[in-house]
Order: sequence, then structure tokens, then C-alpha cells
Amino acid sequence: MRKLNVYSFHRGISPHRFDANNTPVILDELQKYYEVSWYDLNGSDHFVYRNDCEVLINQGSILIFEFDDTKEFKTFDFGDAPTLTMQLCKSSKFIGAVIGQYNPYTWKDVPNVMSGLYPESVWNLGVENFESVQEWRKTNPLNKKLYWRGSIYKNPSQPEYYDVRKALEIIASTPAFNADFYFGNFPIPFEQYVSEAINFKLALSFGGGGGHSCGDFCFRDIEMYGLGIPVLRPRYVVETEDPLIPDVHYIAVDCEFDDNFRYKHPEQLARNIIQRYTDVINNDDFLNTITINAREWYLRNIAGPTVSHNILRRLNLYES
Repeated sequence: MRKLNVYSFHRGISPHRFDANNTPVILDELQKYYEVSWYDLNGSDHFVYRNDCEVLINQGSILIFEFDDTKEFKTFDFGDAPTLTMQLCKSSKFIGAVIGQYNPYTWKDVPNVMSGLYPESVWNLGVENFESVQEWRKTNPLNKKLYWRGSIYKNPSQPEYYDVRKALEIIASTPAFNADFYFGNFPIPFEQYVSEAINFKLALSFGGGGGHSCGDFCFRDIEMYGLGIPVLRPRYVVETEDPLIPDVHYIAVDCEFDDNFRYKHPEQLARNIIQRYTDVINNDDFLNTITINAREWYLRNIAGPTVSHNILRRLNLYES
């Protein structure tokens, strides 16, 4: 049986989190095909992965799968800030990666790097809570305001980076739309956020503006898909293996990106969001169809343990 070394970097992570559940499933599956050695590390351990490269692993959102005999390796990377896989792929021993925040423009010249999926932060949040959330939403009047909850990432000293969500502030300051927008412009405890979100008919999701740095996907996207709350958001630039289709799985808002895949023209983007909300908020049949499609996508791709099997299949690790 071939030996496989697995490096993970989330030792001590909270037991409800995705990685704390995904990695045991990954290991159990791999042990059917390989002699597995697991290196249980942490992104703050200052661990240097040494192969024909030396790369400091300083974050937890990556897994490395290394064949012991050849030292060839593959990675699964959330891809929020894909600097680790960008460094690792320069190794002659690198043979593949699956990226959650897969921007085709970032990876178009790198062979064997593929789109995958971006997981939910809390393992099986949508599986365990869907029925109770839907019962609540069916038996209680829903708030028709467009719901937003998150960080603005505003820093006047670095406007070129921190103004990526400027459109949200423009929406919030638009007098004609003020009564229709719930502007939760600061983070709250997770359970409070979920309890708040389920009361709204439609949620606004807003990535960092592309596939670099902050990323285009947000955990909030996946949580809403799993819980059965329809999402309105700028069109994705990132891609998933099982495509998220505009106006099928989410309500798409037209947007433009700059060369770094940040949202351009925040004033126009704000107007587009307001108009799209106005167009759909009273179309219950359309909102319900979006909800059903997104939930089905979630079950195919994100629900555990399916998500773990999808990662291994995409990395072609079911064959030794």
C-alpha cells in the first residue's frame, strides 16, 4: 500500500468548524487506499513545508497531500488568499490543486489547478437547521428589507484596498431606499447572526470583489444556500466545479471588475443592487425557485460528508 503524508494546519480548531470535521472524514477515506501519516499542525506553528521548495505555512485553510515515495504533492486550498498554493505550485513536485476561491484568470497559466468548492464555516449548518428554519419562515411574517450583515473593511489610509464594499455605504445613504435596507455594518456573534438572518425574505451577499485577497465567495453565501434563504449578490467571478448559475442559484447583479478583480464603479453597483431588489422582492415564485435550486446545490456540494468526498474525487486521490 502506497504511503501518503497528509499535512493539516488547524490543530485546536473549534469542533463545530468545517475543518475539524472534514479532516477526519478525509483521513478515514484515504486510509482505505493508502498508508497514511497525518501531520496535525497549526497555521501559527511557523511550519516550513520542505520538498524541493521551502514554504512557510502560516494559515489554516490548506491541506497538503504528499506521496512519500516520489514527494509529489497536491493541495486543497480555500483560496481566500491563495499565496500558499501560488508558492507551492512552483515546485517541480507539485501535481495538482483544488481551489475554493477559483479565479480562472489567476490560474489560467498554471497546469493542474482546478475549481472546487468553498465550504460553510460551521459543519452541516444547513443540514441540521434547514427544517426548523423553514418552519419558522413559513409561520412568521418575513421582513422585506434587503438584509446585509458584515464588515465594511473601511480604512481611510488604504482606500484602494478597504473601499471594496463602498457600494454598501452608498445604498445605506440613499434616502429613497433607506426604509428598504437593513444595514448591519458590523459583525455580531454567529448564533445571533443566524437568528437575525432567518427573519428576512432576501439576503444581500457581497464578497471582497474578486478572486484575490478577500475573495469573491463569502461564508455567508453558503450558509444562506444551506438554510434556504435566497441570496442577491454581484455576479461571481470565481468558478465552482458544479457551476453556480446566475438567476438559477442566486439573484445576480451586474458588476464590473478592475485589474485586481475589485468591484469598479460603486455608485453604479449600488444602483444595480437597488434595482434588482425592487424587481424581485415581490416575486415569491422566483424567490422560492432560487431557494430550492441553491439548497439542492448545497446538498450536492457542501453537506458533509459529501463535501469531503468531492474534495478527494476532484483531487483524484481515490486511486493510489
